[in-house]
Amino acid sequence: MFNLRRMALTGLAVVAISVGWLVDTVAQEPSAYSSVTIFDHQKVDASFDKALSAGGSMILFRRTTPQGVYRVNTQSRESVRAACPTQGCSHEGFTAVVYVVSGAATLVIGGPAEAAKTEAPDQFGGVPMHSGESHRISKGDVIVVPPNHLHWYKDVQAPFRYLEVQTP
Repeated sequence: MFNLRRMALTGLAVVAISVGWLVDTVAQEPSAYSSVTIFDHQKVDASFDKALSAGGSMILFRRTTPQGVYRVNTQSRESVRAACPTQGCSHEGFTAVVYVVSGAATLVIGGPAEAAKTEAPDQFGGVPMHSGESHRISKGDVIVVPPNHLHWYKDVQAPFRYLEVQTP
């Protein structure tokens, strides 16, 4: 009887260890895409040129994951045809991270002007903008635009080009 209990306990221990190993293995499986993607400067420049001729925007990269759709767009706001209307552009369902690679513009956060608000930089040093505020942006600046925030660019200094990374 003692040997039967020892055998049963040993069997349960082996099953428990196997389940633990399986859970650990499944948790370490790679995501839906496992390769790094690189676009050299010539492809990026060509995408900016295509964006300008196509009206201002061109998809450089797009990936659908269980978390949502990720996109990288090249944006050329060098012509009237490529500009956002003064009533603003807005993104639903994604946050746009903008990295300016050339030129400059005044970013206007749409809506009626509000009373000036002073607010300290966030924990990473970024300065929040409120509806009705304008900010001059240029090469090297990064802007994070959450979903459903009207914004537009004015006083564009060409070539005003930026990468827009859309994240869920």
